[in-house]
Amino acid sequence: MLDVLEKALKTKAADQPYVARVFVDGIDRKKAAELTNALRLRGASLKLVRSRRDESEPLIRLADMWAGCVRAAIEGSPDERAILDRAMKIGAVRRTKEKIP
Repeated sequence: MLDVLEKALKTKAADQPYVARVFVDGIDRKKAAELTNALRLRGASLKLVRSRRDESEPLIRLADMWAGCVRAAIEGSPDERAILDRAMKIGAVRRTKEKIP
């Protein structure tokens, strides 16, 4: 998770000044503090990492939905693959260096 968050922050920031707030579904305070410190050590400009329950945070529900869609597409579901392909075509989702099968 640390590598993914670091990459996402650096990709989005792209040499622009920023301060990030990271919300993680179901993380406890100790792990949130550890993740905050680890990201700061890697150079991320980070205000905090906090826990949010997916029922109360629309952005986490959206991220969960996309994660499920990508996972199903990788596992061979034609419906989710079509959704993912369409989202990539219109630029709502983009591919990283790691290739999706």
